[in-house]
Order: sequence, then structure tokens, then C-alpha cells
Amino acid sequence: MRKKIVIVLFSVVFLLTSMYVLAAKLPSKQENTSIAGSPLEVEVITGGIGIGAVIRNDGDENLTNLSWEIILNGGIVLVGKNTGGTVDLLRSGNTETIKVPFVLGFGKTTITVTINASEGNTSMKTSRARLLGFFVRLIPGDVNALTTTLNRIASGLKAPTMLTTAGDGTNRLFVADQPGKIYIIENDVLLQTPFLDLTSKMVKVNPIYDERGLLGLAFHPNYEINGRFFVYYSGTKTAEGVDHESIIAEYHVSSEDSNIADPLSEIIILRVDQPEPNHNGGQLAFGPEGYLYIGLGDGGGAGDQHGTIGNGQNNNTLLGKILRIDIDSDSPYAIPLDNPFVGTEGLDEIYAFGFRNPYRFSFDSLTGALFVADVGQDKWEEIDLVENGGNYGWRILEGTHLYDPDLAEELNISIESLQPPIYEYSHNVGRSIIGGYVYRGNQSPNLVGCYVFGDWSTDFVKPDGKIYYLTETDPGVWERQEFSFENEKPLKRFILGFGQDESGEIYVVTTRFIGSLLPTGEIWHLTAE
Repeated sequence: MRKKIVIVLFSVVFLLTSMYVLAAKLPSKQENTSIAGSPLEVEVITGGIGIGAVIRNDGDENLTNLSWEIILNGGIVLVGKNTGGTVDLLRSGNTETIKVPFVLGFGKTTITVTINASEGNTSMKTSRARLLGFFVRLIPGDVNALTTTLNRIASGLKAPTMLTTAGDGTNRLFVADQPGKIYIIENDVLLQTPFLDLTSKMVKVNPIYDERGLLGLAFHPNYEINGRFFVYYSGTKTAEGVDHESIIAEYHVSSEDSNIADPLSEIIILRVDQPEPNHNGGQLAFGPEGYLYIGLGDGGGAGDQHGTIGNGQNNNTLLGKILRIDIDSDSPYAIPLDNPFVGTEGLDEIYAFGFRNPYRFSFDSLTGALFVADVGQDKWEEIDLVENGGNYGWRILEGTHLYDPDLAEELNISIESLQPPIYEYSHNVGRSIIGGYVYRGNQSPNLVGCYVFGDWSTDFVKPDGKIYYLTETDPGVWERQEFSFENEKPLKRFILGFGQDESGEIYVVTTRFIGSLLPTGEIWHLTAE
């Protein structure tokens, strides 16, 4: 009797193993598709106990009688292999979550969600996952996306906010750490002596969480000759009724040691009062014409409630803007003559306006196009291609969606005149967009021309930041894909920023914990296949 039981158990194990091997060999990659122009979208697939999917109607009309299906392909699926249902009504601009509440299985599988509306709209999305009994663990990355390998080149930083290079032929990497120090990575080694220490000039950064600190760093295009570089940091306030000052300052490298800056060389270029501690922007970058661009948020708080019309649409304040100044023609700077408000109402430094928090932006080194990632309010994150004089909508719009349409009427602004983002995604996908770079390097040829960016985290307190890239599939049509990882494991980090070296290779700036209390900041070199 015992012998028969052993034979039966062995046969069951053999059968299940054979099924698993066969399923693992089956084709499992499918495209994420929808009808061209369809407002219906499967936004995101979620795992855990069971499977969920968020569907969105982003069109102008309600959709009715939606049929949906969630199919698992591959692995051993004992319960939940094929589940369907209906949604009677999905109103314009709304979302609905569909669920498979119980799944039992083992091994690697693909989850394909398909949704069809009676109006003819359809959408499909596929994600990969591992079935661990009752638990579904999603594998990072979109099906058919490029696979990235991240090689850590530095660790032990507190809260690195950005990475850049001096452009002097040494390919040293300079990292701004939020509490106030700039470090150098030379030949993949983090030098322990800071290049510059600004902590005595700054506000004391809250180690638990703070959006102030050392936020920006840019080297003059002729740094190799003149040794000039520029920083953006949060200084103590000098006026009542404000939280702090955003300070843009110039420094020079030491004449004795190229790895040390002269701490006494500071020249204040610009001071901007900040009413609240958040939404500081912070990016500094030199454009292709040699002018310095500066990103400033809307002054903080929720909903841009400063003054009667907020700051984003008020061109008599620098807040909520991208600035452009000439730091070579006058002291402390001159105004480029083609800035949009020269000779008319509005501050001359403004290049573009209508931003909430343009935390990170960059120029395509080939085309000169300016990509700005603007952090959203409650629902939407956006990427803008910014041009001289453009109005990018905040707080009238959040992304392409109405936020305060009454303000447009008050200011006599046509909604159609506002510049739409080239891409947006909802907070079902991520919570805080982190701008990156158009890849123009040599090590990842399949990534050339793609815009690499990330999101801080899908949950504000959980380290599960994502890394994406945009591809322009048709003129003006951009497709987002999440990188797959070579080890198929989540990164489990907050994404803080991106950087480029002198060869155009891209680096990712991360941390394990919110804030700067613990030295968990890391720098990763990104390659993709």
C-alpha cells in the first residue's frame, strides 16, 4: 500500500514538473495594444493576493457594457487561470479596478488583461509574474521592453539629488548630496573628501524628509578653461513671511587641486524667496546656446494657492517657471534678448511658465530639445517639450486635465493655447516623476534616441521606484515602457535622479530610505539590451 502511494505521489510530482517545464517554454510575450485613438486603457496590473487591473476611460464620452478578461499563460495555475466579467458603465475621466480575488499556482506566468467596450474601444496589457502559491509577485518591466543592467558604482551617500560631469575630459562624475556636499566619483571610486561643502550656508535639512537642500549643479561649458560652476541650494531666509531662499551661486575650482573647489569664491547670482519648504525645482543646466537654465517650482503647498492667481500663471514672479539667463555678458547676469517677456509685462528672466515643480530637466545633446519632467498634484505626472515662451498650464491644467478652469476664464486664457505634455501618466502608475535624459551613448545601441526617466515610488513610503523610457513611435506620439531587469527582481529603491557622463552614458541616483538620516544613497550605471 505504501509503495503504491509513493508511486502515485511520484507520478503527480513528475506530471506537475513536466507541465511547468512545458509552460516555461511556451511563447509568453505579447504586445500592449489598443485601438488607435481609443480612450480606453489598461493602466496597470497589480499582484499580491489575487490579481488586479486598473482600467481608465480618458475620452470625452462615457463607455458602456465593457467586457473584461484576465488570462494566465504559463506556470502551473490551479485556480484563477481564466476570469472574466463586465463593467456596465465607465464614465469619462474615471477608472475602475477589476479583480481576480483568488489565484493558486506556481512558477512563471504572463497575465494578459483585455477590455472591450460596446462602442468598439478595446485595450490589452500583459505583465509577467511569478506564482508563489496564493501570492502573485509581478516581475518588473513591460513585456517586450528593453532589459537593463544596473551596475552600482558608488554607495554611502545620504540623499544624492543629481549627478553630472564637468565636461573637462576627465570623465569625473560629480554628485550633489542633499544635506549640502558635492562629491566626486573618479574611476568608479567615490572620493571621501568633498569637492565642496555648503552645509554652513544652507538651511538644516530635515533628515526624515525634506525637499530643500543642495538641489542643483552645473558646470560652465568652458569649465576646463575658466573653472566656473554653479549650484542651487536652499539658504536661510532673510525676509519675513517666507520659509527659505533658493540661491543660485557661482563658485570656482581651486587653483591648487582640481578635486577641490574654492569655498571662498562664492558669487550670489540670484535669490528667490520660497514661501514654503516644498516644490523647489532645483535643476540647473546649460542650453546649447550657452545660457544657464533654472527650474523653479510654484512655491509649495497644494494647488498653487499663493496670491489670487497662484504663481504658475503669474509672470511677475519667478516661481513656477523655467528661467534663462546669460552669465557671461554682465555681472551677475544679463538677459537674453529673445526671452519672451523682454520689453513687455513679465519678468525678463522667464523662458517658459505654468509649471508646478519642474524638479528635473535636460537637453537632448543631439537635437537640443528641452525635456522637462513636471511633478503633478493629486492625479497626473507629465513630461513636456519646452519652447521659448510656452505656457504649460499649471494650475489651470494638471497634465492635460482641467484643475482650475475658472482661472483660465479669469485670466482670459484659452485652454487650447496651453502647451500639452508629450506624455502623462496617472498616480495609478507612479507618484512623482523624475526627469532623465535622451540617451546618446554607445554602450546601449537599442536605447539611442529614447528618453530615460523614472518615478520616485508607486507608494510614497515604499521603496519601489520605477525606471522607464519613452520612444517616439510616430511624430508627436510617445510610448512609455518600463525597463525589465536582468535578474527579474524589483530594484527596491527610491529614484532620486539621473545623470550623464561625458560619453552620454546614463546613471541612476537612488536611496533605500526616505530622507537623509541613513547613508543609503547609491549611484548606478545603466545599460540596456
